[in-house]
Amino acid sequence: MRIKHAPIDWSGINAEASRRLSDTDRYMQSDFPLTEACRQALTAYRQALRDLNHTFASPTEVVFPPQPTIEKARA
Repeated sequence: MRIKHAPIDWSGINAEASRRLSDTDRYMQSDFPLTEACRQALTAYRQALRDLNHTFASPTEVVFPPQPTIEKARA
C-alpha cells in the first residue's frame, strides 16, 4: 500500500512506518492473547517496517507490507 497525500521522501516513509508500528504495539505485549503463528507474523511484519530504508533504494519505490490478520488465542 502506498501512502496517499503524503510527501514521498524518507521522512514521510519513516513517519508512516512508525505509525504502523505504533498501531501494533499493543499486540506485542506478552499478556496479549495471540496465537503463536500470529505473534510470529506480527514480528516479521514489524521487522519489515523497520527495514524499509534498507529494502528499497528510493522512497518512491516503497510498498508497505500488509498487516497480518490478528488471531487471538483461545482461552
